[in-house]
Parts: sequence; C-alpha cells; structure tokens
Amino acid sequence: MKRKAPAVILATALFLVVLPGSYPARAGTGEALAYIRGRQTPDGGFCEPGRGDTGQDVTTAWCVMALAAAGMDPASVRSQGRSPLDFLATQSANWRSVTDYERTLLAVVAGGGNPYDFGGVDLVARVRSFQRSGGNIGDAVNSNAFGMLAYKAAGIPVPSGAVQWHKMAQNGDGGWGNNPGGASNPDMTAASIMALRAAGVDAGDPSIASALSYLRSIQNADGGFAFQSSSSDVSATAWCVQALVAAGQDPAGPAWSKGGNTPWSFILSMQAPDGHFVWMQGRDVNPLWTTAYAVCALARKPYPVAVYRAGTGSSVGGVTAAPSTGGSGASNGGSVGGETGAETMEAAAGEGQGDAAEEGAPGEDGTGEEAEGLSAEEDADSSGGENPAAWAVPLAALAFLGAFFSWYFLVHRRKGAAAPGPKKPG
Repeated sequence: MKRKAPAVILATALFLVVLPGSYPARAGTGEALAYIRGRQTPDGGFCEPGRGDTGQDVTTAWCVMALAAAGMDPASVRSQGRSPLDFLATQSANWRSVTDYERTLLAVVAGGGNPYDFGGVDLVARVRSFQRSGGNIGDAVNSNAFGMLAYKAAGIPVPSGAVQWHKMAQNGDGGWGNNPGGASNPDMTAASIMALRAAGVDAGDPSIASALSYLRSIQNADGGFAFQSSSSDVSATAWCVQALVAAGQDPAGPAWSKGGNTPWSFILSMQAPDGHFVWMQGRDVNPLWTTAYAVCALARKPYPVAVYRAGTGSSVGGVTAAPSTGGSGASNGGSVGGETGAETMEAAAGEGQGDAAEEGAPGEDGTGEEAEGLSAEEDADSSGGENPAAWAVPLAALAFLGAFFSWYFLVHRRKGAAAPGPKKPG
C-alpha cells in the first residue's frame, strides 16, 4: 500500500488538472445564471451594468423568466431581503401598453406569483381589455402573439379568433412582420411559432411548416439569425432556438446545421469568460438582457416558461420542451427568454431609465424598430471580471503537483543517501 500511495496522489493531481469543466472557456448556463444574479440591485430588481443600482422593469421581467426556465425559484433570489417579484410589484405605473401587461404576466407566473392579483393589479383582466371582437389581442402581430402566450400562462383558453387572426397575418414567405403585411423577420416569426404552439396548433400545421421553411431560408452561415443586419445576433437566435424546440425541432441537430454551425453552437460561441452573452460580434450592448434570452434558449424551454394553476396560487412548467439530443451545451441546461427582436425603445423607456433597449421583444408600438442601449465602446468595461473558478482550480492543482514532486524526490534522495550498502558474503 505504501508503494501505491504516491501513484494514487499523482493520479489525483493529474485528474484535477485535466478535469473536464473545471475551467471551461464557455461555461454555459451556470455561469450565465451567476452573471444574472450578480446584477441584482438592492430593490430586488435587475439592472444593466453601468446604469446605477436601481432595477429596470423590462429587464427584470426577462431575468425572472430566465431564472425560472433554468430551474431556479426567482422568489428565492433576493437582495437585501427583496425578490425580483417584490420589485416588479412596485412598477405598475410603468405599465401602459398591452405588451407591458403581457410581459409582466409572463414574468409573474414564471416567478410563482398570482397574475389575477399582483401588486393590486389584475394582469389577466388588463390583457383581456385589449382583446378585439374578432378575438385578436391588440392590433399588432406582436401584441396578439404575446396575448396568446399570456392567456396560456394564465391557464385560460386562447381565443380561437386570436389564432385565426394570427394565421391570416402570416406573410407569403412563411414569416411574420411586426404588423400584418409588414416585412418578415426572424424574431416575430419565432414568437408566432411559440404562440401558435401554446394555443394548441399542431407542429405539423401548414402555418408552422411554412414558418420553419422561412427560418431555414434566412439562417446565416454561422448558424445564427439576424434581426436587422447581416450579422447574426444572440437575441434573434435565442428566440429562434425556442421556436424550433416548440415545433419539435432540434436546434443543435443536422437539420439546422450549416457547414457544421447550428443556432445552438452560435449562441454558445458568443459567451464571454464572465458568463454573459455578447449580442453581436463587435457589439456588446445590454449584456444582461441578452444573457436572459440566451439562458432561456439553452434551457430548451419555449414561452411561456410556466402556467398558473388556478385555485392553488402556484405555477407549473409551461410548454414542454423537446428533449435534448446533444449539442455542446446541452448538459448545462439554460432558459428561454422573453420578447423577440423588436421590443424597441418605448419598452425600455417604460423602465423610467430613459435608456433605450437593444433588440428585445416585438415592438410594443408595432414599429419593430431596433433600439440599442449602450454602444460597444460605452459597454466595454461593463461585462464584469473573469470568473475565479476559471483559474483557481487548475492553479491549486498545479501547486499541489509541484509540492508532491518536491516531497517525493527529497524523501527518496534522503533514503538513498542513508541506506546501508549490500553486505559482503561471509
């Protein structure tokens, strides 16, 4: 046993040095969740780096959904005793449009709150107040899509008129624009797929099949999708990943591979060492919001991430995600996020910050104009530091290995010097 001990110690040290996942370049959802939690403000909300220590309404809502999609209880994530839902309950003065109420409802249910009485507001009634006689919720594609998701999250039937209105708003190329007849874009198309699936439309329905064909036709060579430029961005790609999962597709599979690049691999390729996800190559804007979207996508959990269980005051999981079939980040889990590519400057202005948001959900004003927050230059110092786990474990292992070899050779050298020579035959 004494002879085996040094070998066992050496093998253990070597294992620590090469231990898979001990210092990954891209840690996936675990590091992303740590990044999100690190941005919680004293009031319980979440705020982008460099924008003070007051929570932001819209950003907080998507962070709540990301936490829930990743399997965390948002109510347990607290700062100075306050949870994200505590913060959101103080923000009703900022809710003006139908998508304000829809987004908040989705977040409240994800966080385990009651959408029928949240901070004194009946969010379900507010969403219903925007429903038209034909069944559609609001007059824009995005408001109707989020309305269907909100109805599903609230545990009530989606109006058949909303489903039919949405199908009629689909463009000939298979996609959806921000308004009926507007140019198709991946974000609105992804939101529409999730909304129709949440409403019970079969994955094989012609509307879903046409939408998937449209997404395939606009997928970039790097595997990702672009909202308003030629460069793929994480927000659009995250929404598309969620839509693919909702439609029973594998976003990491060969059907969505271009030269070996998939939507899944593109998202993972955009993760920074501190865990946050960079929105677009060369443009690291609103890292917290972007990360919330990416977490939801990596969790393979389409919206809504939870459904309210009437009469119990609790929520259960939302749309069931397709099982993970692999992909480099599958084991990390993750979450599917929030609104799609056009949640615009008006939505962020509702946070009372005066800050524009980068690509968010479909535009609340129906314009779908991309709004951008901090510029890449302004945001250069806001991404946070490198995770100590990325270097602490291997450094400790190497130190242990060096100490072991020093001890081992010193002991054996001493034994060799003190050992008596062989006896001569008498």
